[in-house]
Amino acid sequence: MKAEVIIQFEIEGYHHYPNAPKKVNFLANNHRHTFCVKAGYSVNDLNREKEIFIERDYIKDYLIESFGSPCDFENMSCEMIAKEILEYGEPEQMIWCEVWEEKTGGAIVKL
Repeated sequence: MKAEVIIQFEIEGYHHYPNAPKKVNFLANNHRHTFCVKAGYSVNDLNREKEIFIERDYIKDYLIESFGSPCDFENMSCEMIAKEILEYGEPEQMIWCEVWEEKTGGAIVKL
C-alpha cells in the first residue's frame, strides 16, 4: 500500500514574467498573488508519520527566510517555485509540490 500526507497553505508574494507574451505583457511587471502551496510526502506509517502542521510550518518558514514576507520570488514561475520547495522538502520525503496563483492555475513538479 502507498500512502501520502498532504500539506496545503497560502502565502503572499510577488513575481514577474520578464518575457511575457504581448497579449499578457502586464505580467512583465511585478504583481502580487496569494500563492497556494500543496505538497505530498511519502509515508509508510499510517499513524502520523508526518505531522501536517510541522511540515507546513517547515516549508512556510523556509520560504519566508529565503524570499521575505511577503515573498519576493522575482522572475520565478510557479514551476520554479515548486521545484525550489520540492528540492528543499525532498530530505523530508516530499515527492511532489504544486504552486498555484490563487485558484487560477499553477504548476506541479514531481520527483
